[in-house]
Amino acid sequence: MDKAPRILIIDCEANFIETAKKAFRSPFNITCASTAEEGLQKAKTEVPDVIVLGYLEPRGVSRQVASRLAEDKATAHIPILVVDVRPEEYPRKGWRWSDGFSHNVKGYVWHPIDAAELKKTVEGVLQRVKASTMNLTEVAEQTEEMLKRIDQLKKLLMSQTES
Repeated sequence: MDKAPRILIIDCEANFIETAKKAFRSPFNITCASTAEEGLQKAKTEVPDVIVLGYLEPRGVSRQVASRLAEDKATAHIPILVVDVRPEEYPRKGWRWSDGFSHNVKGYVWHPIDAAELKKTVEGVLQRVKASTMNLTEVAEQTEEMLKRIDQLKKLLMSQTES
């Protein structure tokens, strides 16, 4: 990576914010938000490379944030890592797996998570996003070449029709 990755942490639990700060020291550029509105605003103004979306009160707000990020053209491209509660806590709070797959969720882990595991997971998300971007660039280049060939064939066929 050429520049320090920008990471936005959105979570209302102070312990998780501290874990994230420990995980993302140099070379990361980290910003934190503890409310949905603050997180959405920072996602638009700071345009992070990845968003780590944890728990927000009341239940369901994190899913709403993911929906709003996915629906907004300014933020829809930003990959999201969901840090959710363990499945045994779902009656109180938590995501359904299908919720994440309908948004730009690129990773999914559970609390509690230590700093090293969080860092490794985010680095994996960044690598997958970088790899898919390179693949899309290659596809675009190949498509452009194919369109040039089609144009050449079209000209050749037109010249043969005129003769």
